[in-house]
Amino acid sequence: MPELPEVEVVRATLDHDLKGRRIEKIDCYYLPIIEETEAFIKLVSNQRIVRVDRYAKYLIFVLENGCIISHLRMEGKYFYVKKSYDIQKHQHVVFHLDNEYKLIYQDVRKFGRMLYKPLEELHKTPPLSLLGPEGNSLEMPVSCLYEKLKKSKQPIKSLLLDQSFISGLGNIYANEVLFAASILPTRTASSLSLEELEVILRESKRILDDAILSKGTTIRSYTSSLGVEGEYQFKLQAHLQKNCPKCKNSFLVLKIGGRSSYYCSKCQR
Repeated sequence: MPELPEVEVVRATLDHDLKGRRIEKIDCYYLPIIEETEAFIKLVSNQRIVRVDRYAKYLIFVLENGCIISHLRMEGKYFYVKKSYDIQKHQHVVFHLDNEYKLIYQDVRKFGRMLYKPLEELHKTPPLSLLGPEGNSLEMPVSCLYEKLKKSKQPIKSLLLDQSFISGLGNIYANEVLFAASILPTRTASSLSLEELEVILRESKRILDDAILSKGTTIRSYTSSLGVEGEYQFKLQAHLQKNCPKCKNSFLVLKIGGRSSYYCSKCQR
């Protein structure tokens, strides 16, 4: 699944390709991908794409009037291809553009979703209104997050994956953040001190920013369709690793909330 850095890489690539392009028409071959499909097509067709933004793991196609919110979920991908390209299996939405290209949305598992929103409602209504601050935000509301932390009986790993607490972190980067912060993923969130939370937030920003500069992480669970090879896979300190780079101990692997957590029982407390 793409996390914040991977979605940012997709955003930057799409922004370069799509800025200023007009959407001439839309074909949808699997209606549940688009919420209120008929109204969406009517509202979006013939609009020009002003830019492509992002919040957390959501892509935001800003139009002349309103915007498209797109979540890739598990395996969603965008392809910017020539108009002569033949639609393949699992390619469910086609945006026909006013140049020699079309934008195709592919989703093997069909979990991704798109919807239209007026721009003034973007952050005031779901889904974006339900999200916490981005994991690499410069303006983390530390005191507010600490109050939420102290009320949680979840493992800290589960809380970091809760997008209403901090948005943009997924399994890979949550493993990396907790290792960098020297905190066990199994610790109850409420047991953490304010200082430990501050370390987590600092490491979250550092790691996500570094991953964006490295074009994300390209591993089996997510590969970009836009010709971008993520190099952060070579910087991973915990996720999918066998031994701790600090003490050389073997990493332990434990399922927390159904997700694999890689950690060092010696270096993380």
